[in-house]
Amino acid sequence: MSDATLAARRPWVAGGPRARAAGIALAAGAAAALPLVAGDPFVVYLATLVGIYVLVAMGLNLLFGYAGQVSLGHGALVAVGAYVAAVLTTAHEWSFWAALPVAMLGAGLVGSLMALPALRLSAWYLALITLAFGMVVNGLLVEMRAITGGFSGIFGVPRPEAGGLPLDDAGFFWLVLAFVVVTYLVLRNLVRSRVGRALISVRDAEEAARSAGANTVRLKVFAFFLSAVLAGAAGALLAGLKGMVTPDDFTIDFSVFFLLVVIVGGAGRLGGPVVGVLAFFVLPELLGALAEWRLLVYGAALLVVAVYAPHGIAGAWSRWWRSRRPPAPVAGCLPDPPRPPRRDALSLTARGLVKGFGGVRALRSADLAVPAGTIHAVVGPNGSGKTTLLNTITGYVRADDGTVRIGGRAMARRSPDRMARAGVGRTFQTPRLLPELSALDNVLLGAYARERSAAVVIAAGLPPARREVAALTAEAMAYLRFVGLGDVAGQQAGALPHGKQRLLEIGRALMARPSLLLLDEPAAGLSMTELDALGRLLREIRADGVTVVLIEHHIELVAEVADAVTVLHEGATLLSAPPATALTDDRVLDVYLGR
Repeated sequence: MSDATLAARRPWVAGGPRARAAGIALAAGAAAALPLVAGDPFVVYLATLVGIYVLVAMGLNLLFGYAGQVSLGHGALVAVGAYVAAVLTTAHEWSFWAALPVAMLGAGLVGSLMALPALRLSAWYLALITLAFGMVVNGLLVEMRAITGGFSGIFGVPRPEAGGLPLDDAGFFWLVLAFVVVTYLVLRNLVRSRVGRALISVRDAEEAARSAGANTVRLKVFAFFLSAVLAGAAGALLAGLKGMVTPDDFTIDFSVFFLLVVIVGGAGRLGGPVVGVLAFFVLPELLGALAEWRLLVYGAALLVVAVYAPHGIAGAWSRWWRSRRPPAPVAGCLPDPPRPPRRDALSLTARGLVKGFGGVRALRSADLAVPAGTIHAVVGPNGSGKTTLLNTITGYVRADDGTVRIGGRAMARRSPDRMARAGVGRTFQTPRLLPELSALDNVLLGAYARERSAAVVIAAGLPPARREVAALTAEAMAYLRFVGLGDVAGQQAGALPHGKQRLLEIGRALMARPSLLLLDEPAAGLSMTELDALGRLLREIRADGVTVVLIEHHIELVAEVADAVTVLHEGATLLSAPPATALTDDRVLDVYLGR
């Protein structure tokens, strides 16, 4: 949940923002003291290696745990960073500090290229592509002998210097620790912001992200790039720590190791990478007898976690802790915000829309004319093309023919995010929610296109970003109360009853402040009491200046709230008329009511 919600009044209780900050500072301070108290240099070396591995795992956790993009080639990105740093510091005599940003940028660019298949492939096909990428990179490290040294690799990689002298073991450890702490803080700020909510929506409900105005292509590329930058930094640090790089350091096992670390530690949990590295790397190293059985230990741990802790060790701990300390009611932590301002409603005109799927014509020259500031219902039997009509208007599918005008403006190049930014909101036939996030955070996703803080400002946690989040959180609470969900703001969306999930999706759509709202069967599965509440809500939305297009099977609701009705039959518009006329027309009774 967002920082501006829970524990806002009790910052020092367990889980409050100040308590978390104190915990991070305490953990970092304890880790920083390790070189001073460790009597064995191997322990310091091992701790430094752990920090480097945590850095890689944190980047992969952003990509896989939050954005849902599977990568089995992350070891190759570490290799890119390591070899770029090694070549620049040995063959070209650059300093480590000059080579480090180049290694990070080089890995980031390669990671961005890896993102291209993610734009079209599902998660597991993407895993195969990234696996092949890792194999190709490992092969190139061997074959490009003039640059990489082939099987022998590159030796004599210098350590970073401070004051003209190479860092000793303790200094190198503190450098890596600083990288880890700063990276953790940056990622924490990102994943608890609109960026994090959008990445999670790419993982859990990509349609929801696009309906909120998020460009999911850019989000995927961003996740790959940032994850690869961290892998490149870790690679450069690894080269400096070992003083050498060889292809054997970056085999496929190396990539699989990091994916297992994230899964077992807790994908989508900030502390997951630390827990995973400790479980998979430190314990086998400290328990020497387990070193030869490492792969067996990996497999057994993965099976145990999959069965007993599907959200990883950190996820299981988080759930247990929340069960012992239920969150404070969010509504009591926030002031009552003002009513959101009235909007300027938009009209909608669709002419001659045609869409076919293979040999099936879902739309056959469908027309729809919706005056501004009205509720316009679209009805028709199953398979008549109602949802396809909405998907075509909002750009989720491309029409074969026809035009769409919003507020008199032609929308030739329609895409969901562009339509959202043009003032068009929508819900879906099946609610598209972020089940693990709170109801409040689900509504906050709707403000994605309205937030103005740049990612750099968000990552740094600067005051302008915090002020914007506080204002939007108060507004999101207003919309939750508006749809009747103010009392469940802190509950996970996936745990809400179906009727409340429907209302929650409407609240998220309203958070974008649309001037035109398209609702796809919002009454499906609702009780009579919930239907009455939905009818009142729709009339209030219209009163607030929002044009509503309502796809619905509940004829009673349509007759009660609609200003006009369009009837679809076999993908074509049968008629458009006021409810009293449309719902009693002989043609409608024949094709829709089965008379």
